[in-house]
Amino acid sequence: MQGYTMSNNILDVSKLCMHFPVRKGVFSRKSGIVKAVDGVSFSIAEGQTLGLVGESGCGKSTIARCIVRLLEPTGGSISIAGKNVTHKAQWRLGHTRRSVQMVFQDPAGALQPRMDVRHLIEEPLQIQGIGTRAERLKRVSTLLDLVGLPQTAADKFPHEFSGGQKQRIGIARALAQSPRLLILDEPVSALDVSVQAQVLNLLMDLQQELKLSYLFISHDLSVVRHISDRVAVMYMGKIVEMGNADAIYNTPHHAYTKALLAAIPVPDPTRQEHITVLPGDVPSPINPLPGSAFGRRINHPYLEATLGMDLTPMEIEPGHWVAPDPCAVSLTDLARLGIDIYQ
Repeated sequence: MQGYTMSNNILDVSKLCMHFPVRKGVFSRKSGIVKAVDGVSFSIAEGQTLGLVGESGCGKSTIARCIVRLLEPTGGSISIAGKNVTHKAQWRLGHTRRSVQMVFQDPAGALQPRMDVRHLIEEPLQIQGIGTRAERLKRVSTLLDLVGLPQTAADKFPHEFSGGQKQRIGIARALAQSPRLLILDEPVSALDVSVQAQVLNLLMDLQQELKLSYLFISHDLSVVRHISDRVAVMYMGKIVEMGNADAIYNTPHHAYTKALLAAIPVPDPTRQEHITVLPGDVPSPINPLPGSAFGRRINHPYLEATLGMDLTPMEIEPGHWVAPDPCAVSLTDLARLGIDIYQ
């Protein structure tokens, strides 16, 4: 997709697809397909944070798992630091795994309960054959200091820590191999609000100190705004709008983006605001029908016009991209994109 890439990128994702077969019956015959991710493109520059937002089930976590190759993509390409890793054999991904690491949503589920913290953090180094035993232990001590945990934490087990402390351990483990890119999959959604702020501030401090790049996945737009340089909005496996964080929050063009922003709670009990609730339900991702998925949800009168249309995001302003969907974008904006649905 032209225009999505930038110079000095740590990550380039181009037309990424992840389709899952649906099987039924005694013989598990293929009866359909789920397009969890369908033609997604974006890039992340060195030292930059891209926030990826959308409803649950829109494909955010699937993208994360494709990037770290926990899932094998069915289409498109993924390049990390200029090297295409899309279909590399797992045994050849050793060096790549040092460059990109993932912090998971559930800190308790991501930590082996039978291993103490010292072994949890040391294990990635041991698997990659990095350093001697003494050097690895020194690295563990350094990482504990880096994430704000005492040295005594090394001898304890995960069940002895709070949720926020467990996530700090997960971050320390992700940083063990000195990666350049962290995939943060809802890293604070399972934490209390006060702890969320602490972990977010820690991530921002680490980014500045270690020159890290982040793919920050969340459904909380207020959190995303706090940490992100750029924001991409997903709906039904596709990116529908992407741009600088200020542009997305101040001048959104897609109706779905506007609905998400309108749903952000305002901490002011005296403020009364009418929130427009999107009608209808999210369409089934199994064997999706052609045309605008958003238009089908709201039964838009322009839905028929989207049949056969290329809804790949287009640049409406410098650095600001939006899907040219007549069901979600105003006719004025479509005219700016050079599209006339009446022709």
